[in-house]
Amino acid sequence: MNQFEIHKNQVRSTIAELQAMIEKLRVMEESFRGQEEALFVISEFAYDWEYWQDVAGNYHYVSPSCESVTGYTPKDFYQAPNLLQDIIVPDDWQKWMEHRHTMAQNGKMEPLEFKIRSRDGEIKWIHHVCRTVFNGTGENIGIRGSNRDISDLKALQEKLTDVASHDPLTGLANRSLFIEHLAHSMAAAARKDWTLVVAYIDLDGFKQINDRYGHEAGDYVLQRVARDLKKTMRQEDIIARFGGDEFVGLFHVSSHADADALKKKILEQIGTKIVCDKFQIIIQLSIGMSVYPQDSADMDTLFKIADKEMYAMKARKKAAIEKTG
Repeated sequence: MNQFEIHKNQVRSTIAELQAMIEKLRVMEESFRGQEEALFVISEFAYDWEYWQDVAGNYHYVSPSCESVTGYTPKDFYQAPNLLQDIIVPDDWQKWMEHRHTMAQNGKMEPLEFKIRSRDGEIKWIHHVCRTVFNGTGENIGIRGSNRDISDLKALQEKLTDVASHDPLTGLANRSLFIEHLAHSMAAAARKDWTLVVAYIDLDGFKQINDRYGHEAGDYVLQRVARDLKKTMRQEDIIARFGGDEFVGLFHVSSHADADALKKKILEQIGTKIVCDKFQIIIQLSIGMSVYPQDSADMDTLFKIADKEMYAMKARKKAAIEKTG
């Protein structure tokens, strides 16, 4: 084989190798393009608001979903690296500052929940996770974060909590919420020298109302009494339905002497005649009170004193009826 033929074969071999390399590059390019498109779909159309900040705090990437959550565009975040911190509500700022913006020692991400104020002024709950990002040589190149709008979830949780802690018929607090509130109020009263009144309120002859008019009428009476009792409350007070026709109130007063004035106010507020469209019902209340800390500093004792006074009032009214009858 002459020199020309050898050279010709070398050229052909080189061309073949180049063609093979070109084909390999084409396949890799298509693969990378596919991965790029997949990443684009994942990041650009993800529900979560994703971002990447370098060690200096500058954003290198912010997903478009940030706008649906915050009202601010990715461009806004690029131009203002502190924008996220700026829209966190003041009450949650300390929570954000104390959070470890990295992975925990066990290798798991530590979530954080906080509230932000969106561009239009709406308060939203955010579930946040993040982790430190390292390059191939182990150098810290920033933080990769993900924020999710959990406002609907929080609203549902609050609704469930409200349902679990309130009487469904009257909307008043239930027994568990009242006792929790009373415990907190007694602890605060001990520190701040407050005076509290625990009031037991019971409807006289309620069983007869149900027997004569039916449970629809009984429910109406309970709702009417609950509505009127709410009018006697101030912001720091609470009234609960303990069950049946039994209501319990916790009131903040200035002195022991105010308890009698409060009892008179409640009796005047409720009245003794409840009128429905279908029937007229005459209803009376019996009420008993105990005062913290003068009567007792023990919760159970306060309940017992108020309950005993309430039944004493019932007995006096019954005796007066029998005397006149």
